[in-house]
Amino acid sequence: MKRKIISLLLTVAMAASLAVGCGGNAGDKEKTSESATTSGESGGGTFIVPINSNSVKTVTPYAPYGSDDWLMASTPCFDPLFIINKDETRWYLAKSIESTSDDGCHYQLKLNDGMTWHDGEPITVDDIIFTIDVLLDPANGADPSNISYNGKPISAEKVDDLTLNITLQEPNSAFETEFGRLQPLPKHVFKGTNVSEQTEAANKGIGSGPFKVKEYKEGESITYERYDDYYRGKASLDQVIIKIMPDQSAQEAALQSGELSVMRVTSQTKLDKYKKDDNYTVYNIPEGRLNYLAFNYQSEIMKNEDARKAICLALNDDEIVEGAYGSEELAKPAKNFCSPENLYYNDEMKGYQQNIEEAKKLAKSSGLSGKTLHYIYFQQRPNMKETAQIVQQQLKKIDVNLEIEGMDGSAFFPHLFAAWISGSFKEDTSWDIASNGMDQMNADPATKMTGWTGDLVEKGFYVSPETKEAWKTASQSLTTEDRDKNFKALQEQMNEDYSFYPMANTNYVMVARKEFKGLDAIKRVPIFEDYTKITMEK
Repeated sequence: MKRKIISLLLTVAMAASLAVGCGGNAGDKEKTSESATTSGESGGGTFIVPINSNSVKTVTPYAPYGSDDWLMASTPCFDPLFIINKDETRWYLAKSIESTSDDGCHYQLKLNDGMTWHDGEPITVDDIIFTIDVLLDPANGADPSNISYNGKPISAEKVDDLTLNITLQEPNSAFETEFGRLQPLPKHVFKGTNVSEQTEAANKGIGSGPFKVKEYKEGESITYERYDDYYRGKASLDQVIIKIMPDQSAQEAALQSGELSVMRVTSQTKLDKYKKDDNYTVYNIPEGRLNYLAFNYQSEIMKNEDARKAICLALNDDEIVEGAYGSEELAKPAKNFCSPENLYYNDEMKGYQQNIEEAKKLAKSSGLSGKTLHYIYFQQRPNMKETAQIVQQQLKKIDVNLEIEGMDGSAFFPHLFAAWISGSFKEDTSWDIASNGMDQMNADPATKMTGWTGDLVEKGFYVSPETKEAWKTASQSLTTEDRDKNFKALQEQMNEDYSFYPMANTNYVMVARKEFKGLDAIKRVPIFEDYTKITMEK
């Protein structure tokens, strides 16, 4: 029996409301300066957004998974198929996806009719099949999570220009949410699937979104102009400019001068400052992110469950949030490996509760007492330095010292993920604990399954046999009811392993110039999923 994807996730009442509210359904249908306050003849204006790193390899997002900045830079130009979160399904290039069997392995996707790429060529399922092949081509260095589940790629068969049959090798609850995020690439622009070596073609940025490429200055900015033949109707804005601007002080100065329209705020002091300023609007969006403390299972002392448990019971996540972030406006204490924005989040869990006396006993019996642990963190990520300092203070109470080291990404991630990042095991006992974050946790929890379990992962982070089996059971559940039950049980089971310490679920707080509206019309990170929602008032 066919089952629409939306019915898997929502109640009948919610589905009814979405029939009216989803702006992406089919049938819903010059030059300005670089000042964020400039309005063109149409009254649309220019919206200027900073990104923090130069991770944009090309304008065409052939391998953006895991890079919020690249995703943010490509969103005005490249639409996804559809987006699912805990509250609704928003349709873009696709108009439906249905299960065509009872085994959870067969689906049929239908595209909207009449859509075109920015060069006028029609968008068809040939482009989706091509994009799947691009993600599977190892030359591109892409993360194939959109189209490969538990290491097993999907297969896709064209029915007609607008219809695609999809087959999974085994059921996986992440399929619906992951596949929907796919940003198709235009097959006719490229010669073969090795897009990484076709820089000139990739930088044309022939996309499907509400804005098309006007100018690309590598390492500096991308200027997009409105695409008037956009299948969902013309956007209000004239232009969107993405600027690479890693320096936070420079961002703030640019916002105040009108050279930026918006910026992120990560400190309580700045948040309080802009809340009091009538020239700006503050937006607070749950980030769908977990910041956590990782235990290196290659470290001899971290193989001892009592040592890991001692650390978990010594820490106080309320104090971590208050001290590192400033208040729950910027982050909330985390309870388990999920975010509250995930489907099937277990909101009845309390998380680890601080117990200093018990932690002292465990530290002593495990041999952790009196030791100095090497703590590493990613120094470009907001609030991580402050988090490390508070953890250092709290662990002193159980006679554990920390040697703290901040690292840039090129050093940090090869250490953190040493056991599996290269595709083969690498020994790394140079660190004991680390703080990291996991993002885009705003869909099915199994979208992050490969980050928590797998043969190589388990050489670097402890995964009990019970947790491994719980992951398999939950991810292969076929009904909403079973997924809800099994993923909630998995969250409890992972806490019982003491394999990591969940610290904070962060919020994405941004401040925008007051003339721009609609920035929180869709509360999802990466921000600005749909630029047609953003307007500028004269």
